[in-house]
Amino acid sequence: MGNTVQEILQRTGDKKRQGFWIRHSLLFVLLFVTYLGLLLEFPLQRKGLWFIFSITTIIVYSVFHILKKKKRYSVEFLFSIALFIAGAAQAFSLPWLKMAYFPFLIFLTAFYGRRTILALLLTIPFLELGNFLKGALPVEDVIFIVSLSVTVGISLLLKNMIRKDNVFESSLREIGVVSASDSEEEIKSFGDEKVISHYLESMFRPDDEIRDILMVAKNTVFADTVNLFTSSGGSLRLRSSTDESGAIIPSGSGLIDLCFHQRKSLISSDISEKKLEVGYLKGDKISSLVSAPVMDESFPLGVITADSARFHAFSSADKDILEMFSKQIVRILQRERVYPQIGRSYAKLEILNEESSKLLSSLNIDVIVQNLIDGAYRIAPSEIAFFMAKGDEFELIQQKGFQHQEKTVFVFKNTLLDNIVKEKKPYTLSDVRDYRTPIMPFKTVNTGSVVILPLLYEKDLLGIFALLSEKTNAFSPHQIELLKVLANQASTSIANARFHAEIERLAVTDGLTGLFNHRHFQERLAQEFNRLERFSDPISLLIIDIDHFKKINDTYGHPVGDAVLKGIAEKIKKTIRNIDVPARYGGEEFAVILPGTDENGAMNMAERLRKAMGTTKFASEKSAFNITVSIGVSTFTKEIRSKEELVETADKALYHAKRNGRNQSILWSDIKNPVSQ
Repeated sequence: MGNTVQEILQRTGDKKRQGFWIRHSLLFVLLFVTYLGLLLEFPLQRKGLWFIFSITTIIVYSVFHILKKKKRYSVEFLFSIALFIAGAAQAFSLPWLKMAYFPFLIFLTAFYGRRTILALLLTIPFLELGNFLKGALPVEDVIFIVSLSVTVGISLLLKNMIRKDNVFESSLREIGVVSASDSEEEIKSFGDEKVISHYLESMFRPDDEIRDILMVAKNTVFADTVNLFTSSGGSLRLRSSTDESGAIIPSGSGLIDLCFHQRKSLISSDISEKKLEVGYLKGDKISSLVSAPVMDESFPLGVITADSARFHAFSSADKDILEMFSKQIVRILQRERVYPQIGRSYAKLEILNEESSKLLSSLNIDVIVQNLIDGAYRIAPSEIAFFMAKGDEFELIQQKGFQHQEKTVFVFKNTLLDNIVKEKKPYTLSDVRDYRTPIMPFKTVNTGSVVILPLLYEKDLLGIFALLSEKTNAFSPHQIELLKVLANQASTSIANARFHAEIERLAVTDGLTGLFNHRHFQERLAQEFNRLERFSDPISLLIIDIDHFKKINDTYGHPVGDAVLKGIAEKIKKTIRNIDVPARYGGEEFAVILPGTDENGAMNMAERLRKAMGTTKFASEKSAFNITVSIGVSTFTKEIRSKEELVETADKALYHAKRNGRNQSILWSDIKNPVSQ
């Protein structure tokens, strides 16, 4: 090494290393005194003094092992607890208290590694050393220790099998062999944050993956330990190590610091002789070191090191191998950075899931559009408007945040929305403060950025979805993608609603005339009679028949006859009120339900229809002609108790009109009571 390196790194006896050994020695003395007291039967003879020492030992080791969240002193800490259990059994002459070792060690297998558990298990026989020295070790104690060893071995085996199963299942899911629905936990609601978090954590365990890589590297280059140090706050800290004792302590400078800042791998084979500082302390001697920087392209993330107590332990081939493992670690650290982004995106994804479900829950277009706007506002709070396409015009169906618009139907010419209509592509503008073309077909103020999405279904434009914000760059790429997904779902839902409405219309509509069919006529008439049970409004019925319709078909042909039926239907729709119910009753007969209409009103409507139809001209290849109609009129009275009687009396009135000259309207009550005429 050069003079610069030696000048920086020659510090074997510095204060950090001295402090490490002094602290380690004091802790060992405290534990040894407690153990010696157990051998001398202090728990039985001097309970107070020994238990004070025992509890103090546990507390001191817990501070260094648990409270400081460091892995070192794990075996010593756990042994101090086992000492306390053995001392309690001795102090109170309760040998059965030693049975607590079983749940104690089984519980520890869930939190500590195999080496730590086995090392602790090897210390258990030393707790019975006093009885052995006195020649008083019973056979039961030997059987107890053997049983305890077998139990711990089974616990470690089960833990290893469970861990392998979890890793195997995660690997299968990652390559798509096992789907998310294959486990009960993952078919829970997407909105369950704990399920999602658990799923993501089960898919990616960076610490476990890094440690596995370090273990493979250790066996490959035949090192004593392999460590990963990562940059934190300008200094290197230990991220992971193959040393389970937890005795690796970064010193803040040295060879690894040099490797990190120079971004170059290095090998040193005579560290102890040259008294070079490695950059970290450990319990065993370090004579050889090979280290490689962990680089994310040109940016250093940390250093991976391999050390050995042997001189000249590593070659240039080992350095190349360590660099290869360094690249693997970089990939893990890159994936680890993505994980928090997934967490931040979770809330938006949850909203998307909830609002998409709402879009599927209704076949009412107004409800679908309202849910679309509410969901979009939760994803990206802004001013929102939805326009439904109606030919060349667009109707403002729903809006949020804009002033109330008196006009609801617009033409998009000379606006930004017109571009979306023509191109049928989404528009995202992060800064429209100097945009000259109007965004909307009505006045808006202080618009900074916009997102405009066309709602398409099989290339048909269903509507335009616009979001405006006063801020520039208000919409992130992630928000825009979620809005696109929501808009696509809304497109499908609106198309389904339209299709469903068309199916319903066809189910109740006569195909030729466009009026309601006979079945729907009967349903509506029944509804009106049910309403009569709550209200006393009158109801009337017209049955209309085209005079001499068979002669029209015979003279001009059936196509002309169909044209006559369509013309009569159009005349009926244009003449009656919005609340009236027109239907094709059958053949050349039509019916009209007149809610809230008495006899006089019904006769007036019948005459308006008869006269309107009589003046309508119909054309054929032979000549133009007129038609006449006969109309039977009936009104609900106390004598007419059902819808069937209402239809029957109207039909009888129609028959009377046709038998007595046609081209007239006849009221049923006039036939029944001829004196009142």
